[in-house]
Amino acid sequence: MPAKRRCLVLAAGFGTRMGSIGKRLPKVIWPVFEMSLLELQVRFARTLGCDEIYINLHHQADDILAHAKTRVTFKDVKWLVEKPDILDIGGGIHNLASQSHINYQGELLILNSDQFLWFTSQEIETWKTAAGDWDALLFTLSVNSSQGYNQLSLDDKRRFRGVIQNVQIPRDHEIETYSGNALIRLDRLLRSSGPSAFFSSVAPPTQKVMTAPLRKGRYWDFGTAARYHASMQGIVKSVAENQVDDFVSFLLSEGSFDGAKLDKIKQCYGCSVPGLINLSSDVPSLRHPPGVILSGASHEEGTRPVLVYQSEVQYLD
Repeated sequence: MPAKRRCLVLAAGFGTRMGSIGKRLPKVIWPVFEMSLLELQVRFARTLGCDEIYINLHHQADDILAHAKTRVTFKDVKWLVEKPDILDIGGGIHNLASQSHINYQGELLILNSDQFLWFTSQEIETWKTAAGDWDALLFTLSVNSSQGYNQLSLDDKRRFRGVIQNVQIPRDHEIETYSGNALIRLDRLLRSSGPSAFFSSVAPPTQKVMTAPLRKGRYWDFGTAARYHASMQGIVKSVAENQVDDFVSFLLSEGSFDGAKLDKIKQCYGCSVPGLINLSSDVPSLRHPPGVILSGASHEEGTRPVLVYQSEVQYLD
C-alpha cells in the first residue's frame, strides 16, 4: 500500500513584505481575483493527490480562520496554530509530524503559500524514482543570481550539500535555488521539538537530501506588495493576449479568474479603467491610478501604481 501523502501549506509568517496593507490583511488571504492565495494553494494540493491538507498559522491566525469559515474549500483542512511562539519552517514540520495520528509516518508535501510553481503528481513520482533512496526531495528553480536568491550546492548526483549565500555568487549567473516546495519522508526525520530551521532539522546536508528541477518557465510570485501587483497585472495581460500558462489555466478552470470581468482592450478587470484591477463592489472613478483595489472605494487621483484596501492606500513607487 503506498504511503499516505499529506500536504502542509506554510502560512505562519508575519507578512512584513506586504507593506502597510499587510498589517491589516494577512498575506495568505490577499485575493488572486476571486479567491485567496491560501484557497488556491489548497485546491492545487488536491490536484497533487494529497490525502490530508494541513495549514500552519501564527500571525493573524484569527483573521485567517475567519476567512476560512466563509469558503467551502477549507471544509476538510486541518489547522495547526503555533502559539505562543512561531516554530519556523523546520519546527512547523516537526509539529505536524509529531501529531499522534501521524507519528512521523507517510510523505509530506511542503507548499509555500505565496508562490505558484507548477508541477503535477506524475512529475513528483518521476522525480522520486530518479532520486533513488532519499529522505527529503527539494524542488529547485533555475534563476539568475542577480535576483538575490541563494544557491543550492549539489554534487554530481544532485544531492544537496549546502546553501551558498547570494553575496558569495557572481552576478548574472544561472543558479539553482530552493523553490520552497519539497517532499519529505516523515519516517526518515530525526525527531525534534520546538523552533528549528528547515535546513537544520528537516533537510540538513548530512541526510539523503536529493533535488529535482522544476520545469523552466514563468513562476508567479505574490510574496511582496510589488510582486503581488506585478503578478496580478501579468495574469490580466496573459489572459487578454491569450498567452496562458498552466497556472493561469488553473485560475480559469477553478473560477478564480472571471473572464466576464476582463476588458481585453484596456487590460483591466472589474472596471473600464486602463491598468486597474478592481476586486471591490464599488465602481472606481475614470481618473483612478493603475493598480489593484483589493476592497473599498476609489480615492484621490494619481498616476503611481497603487494598492487599496478599505481606507488603506499604498503606493508602490
